[in-house]
Parts: sequence; structure tokens; C-alpha cells
Amino acid sequence: MKQLSLFPDHQNNEIFSEINQKNETSYLEIKYNIPDNLPNGSYISLERNSPIKVYSLGFQPAKTIPEIPAWFLQKYTTKNAVVLEPFAGSGTSIIEVLKLGRKIIWSDNNPLSQLICRVKTSRLPLIDILAKSQTIVTESYHQETVQHSVDFSNKDLWFQKDVQVGLEIIKSQILLSNPVYQPVLLLALASTVRKCSDMNEGMILAARRSHVKEIPQRNRQDVFKYFQFYVDKIIEALSEWYQFDWDDSDIQEVPSQDARNLDRNCLCDAVVTSPPYINAIDYIWASKFELHWLNLVKNNQDRLNLSSQEIGTERISSVEYKQLGKTGNNQLDNLIIEIFNGDKYKASKGQNQLRARVVYKYFMDMQQHFHSAYHQLKSGGYYCFAVGDVSKICGVDIPVADSLTDFATNLGFKEVFRFHLLLKNRKLNIPRNVDWAGTIKHDTIVVMQKS
Repeated sequence: MKQLSLFPDHQNNEIFSEINQKNETSYLEIKYNIPDNLPNGSYISLERNSPIKVYSLGFQPAKTIPEIPAWFLQKYTTKNAVVLEPFAGSGTSIIEVLKLGRKIIWSDNNPLSQLICRVKTSRLPLIDILAKSQTIVTESYHQETVQHSVDFSNKDLWFQKDVQVGLEIIKSQILLSNPVYQPVLLLALASTVRKCSDMNEGMILAARRSHVKEIPQRNRQDVFKYFQFYVDKIIEALSEWYQFDWDDSDIQEVPSQDARNLDRNCLCDAVVTSPPYINAIDYIWASKFELHWLNLVKNNQDRLNLSSQEIGTERISSVEYKQLGKTGNNQLDNLIIEIFNGDKYKASKGQNQLRARVVYKYFMDMQQHFHSAYHQLKSGGYYCFAVGDVSKICGVDIPVADSLTDFATNLGFKEVFRFHLLLKNRKLNIPRNVDWAGTIKHDTIVVMQKS
């Protein structure tokens, strides 16, 4: 891999040349901001600035980076444009939209992501919230008993008994507080839940491992300490964010949180998003502890039902996945057949058929999303997505970005630009069989225009 130096001179609009080496990928090495005059089709390596703290609030695996929506918004939208973000995640694109003086409409199907985005899109009385959190912690130290309100599979495996009591005490105190304060306090509780669980540091999915670090003994005092720590972090990040000039009247949450069926009253000038990575991570499973402890799901079945509604879900019945699905895209359908038959890799019983169906459903769901987004987008408006370029599933390389673009263009979009970003230090700490799955080397960023 070769890297090329590219430090844009903002005093002129010179066009940068892209150099292609046979059998190698050459990268334009860019510092800090992606330039407007980046050549179409470029492969880039990005040196990033330290972002403001608000981006890091809340748990979200494989977050997109703010430089991508910032580039798109500055190149393809104008001030006061209405921008739709249908897979909001932890709100990275939302923040960029507001920083640049645009209006945002957002949605996400994960209740934890909804909480994170609501915190980041509200101007709240931070001093009062901080004072209340200190009162909650002080009173929690003196509270001996609490009613148990949370029950889910393997709770005792992942949470020590006294930690459970501490979490229940903090939550009961939060729910008695001013409703205006509760989103920040609950977000701090969500971080406390993850920190005080018996997952190893950095673990994303709660799964048994063959090799784990020794779990430290924790008690309710640890819960109280970490809760205050995370409140302080949130207050610090929001205080910095509030110094930017944005208005919460420029923010609209979509009533329908299903990206396949967007609300019909959400007419927009542009769409910018990073849809789920296919066959990469179950976001509901990854956040299941937070969902249960914050009462964002009612019970195990409610969480499983929510997971089954995700785009890219793996919760598919054996009756369904034994059927070979056809998308109508000949190249993709041939690859799905290879997965189904185990031509490249024979997985354990039923896994080839399941993975083939996951791929089929992912693209069918995304096609439905594109159709819905197309009707929300004004004529001439732009849609930008960032997604892993190729995913290896059962040994078969699925051209995700190209296939998504094909489906969108068949619905009336026209591709106008794309580039590829080298992913650095992107690691999902989840069990993975590297013989039949793989790591994603690039994100591909595609810009399309509504005809």
C-alpha cells in the first residue's frame, strides 16, 4: 500500500491527481478535513483532528466519523437546508448538520440510540441536572432496600448481586426526579450499567469467551461512583456543545422509527447516513443490558422482537431461511446461492442457509428504505451513504456498496460521486471466525441525486 501526501490549500481550488498503481491501491493522504474538490473515485487515508466530546457520548459500535457528513453537507447542501438522517445511531451526522446551520430530521429504531440523540439535540439546564445527580448519589448511599424491577436472561451471570441493588437504587431515584433531567441521568446510568457489568473491558457483545480476564468484585458504591463520573462527563461534553450556535427548533424526530417506512411529512433537501453493516453486529444485542436496565424494553421477548425488526437482522426462522431468496440483481443472487450452498465455506448446520437469507433480507430492506427515502427527497436532492465496501460472508465477498447503489439507481437515483476511506483502528471486539468472515478495509461513500 502506498500513500500520497495531500494537504489542500484552501486559498485555491486546485484539482488533485489520483495515481493508480497496478495491483496496488494508492491513497491520497488527507489531513483533518476532506476537501470539496476531492477527485471522484479517490481512495483516501485521513488524519483526524480531536473531535469535540459530544460525539463520544453513548454506546454505539462502529460509529461513523464526522468528517464524512461534514464533507457532504458543505459540498451538496446550503444553509437552512433540511437534512434527513434515517439511521441516526449516536447522532454524529445530526451534530454536523446543526453545526453547519442546516435543519435535521432524524430517526433510529434502537431506543438507546433515540435516548442518546435526544440528549444531544436538547438544550438542558445542566447546572440543575448536575446538582440533582449529586443529591441522587448522596441519598443512594443511605437507601438500604429497593424493589427489583428488572429481569432478563442471565442477569445474575453478568451483574453481581450488590451491583444489581446499586443500579436499582440509582434508577429509582432518577425516575422520581424532574422529567427534564431524566434523559441525561438515564444516559449516565446506561454507561454505568455497561461499566459495572461483568463483561471484559471493551467487549461489545455479551457472550461467553474461552479466554476472559478476571472480573473484579464490585459493590453498590462502585455503581454510585461511576454514575456520578458519567454524569460529570456528559455535563462537560454538553457544555462544550452548547457553545456552538444551534437551535433545537431546527430538529425534528421522525414519528416512525422504521427507516423502511419513513413518515410521509418529512420532505427534505438531502439525506446523509451510514446504514447498518451487513452481517457485522446485532445492535440490539450489543445494547441489551442498557435496554433492560433503563426499561427501554419490557422483557426478553420484547427485546427479541425489536431485534427482529432491525435491517440486517439475524433473527430469522428456520422455515424462512431454508428458502433461497432472489433479489433480482443477478450478480448478487449468484453470490447468495454460493453462500446458501456453502461453495466457499461449509459452516455448521443451517448457518449457510441463514447467512444467505440475512444477505437477501438486508438488501430487500435497504431497497424498501431507498424507495421510502426517494419519496421524502425533493427533486434534485442528494442522498449520501457510507458503508463497508465489501463484506465476506461464508467465504463469499459481497460488494455491499456497489449492490446498494444498483438498487438505488433502479429506483430513480443517479450516482454522482464516490470515494473510499481507509479504515484505521476499526476493531469490533466480538467472537468472529476469520475463516468465513472478514474485516472491512474501506468505507465507500456514495453520493446519489434524485432525478
